[in-house]
Amino acid sequence: MKFIMLAYTNAESWAKGDFDPADVQAACDFYEQLGKELTESGEFVTTAGLGDPTHTRTIRKTDSGPVASDGPYAEVKEVLVSFAILDCESLDRALEIGARVTAAIGDTVEIRPVMDGDAGEV
Repeated sequence: MKFIMLAYTNAESWAKGDFDPADVQAACDFYEQLGKELTESGEFVTTAGLGDPTHTRTIRKTDSGPVASDGPYAEVKEVLVSFAILDCESLDRALEIGARVTAAIGDTVEIRPVMDGDAGEV
């Protein structure tokens, strides 16, 4: 079953861009190793970091038609910074992988099943 793993980080820290180079290198090393491991196990599908949230636009339906507005929310404490699609045997396995990310990086991780169109998945 496929799962999307969404990683969130502190919005204030992200906006400041004040990152310790050693911490950044450790995060890069962790993600590189995790990517290799998940590729070898066949669980890796895709991943990507996301751009600065100030470039986010949200489109909502209004009476006069779709309207794009700045940002996802008026006020946020965490911002979505990356996602990964995993193909795991179970939710427990996806949670195990997400917990490793949280333990290593400190980001909040959300795991959500990805619907593939099968009737009855909802």
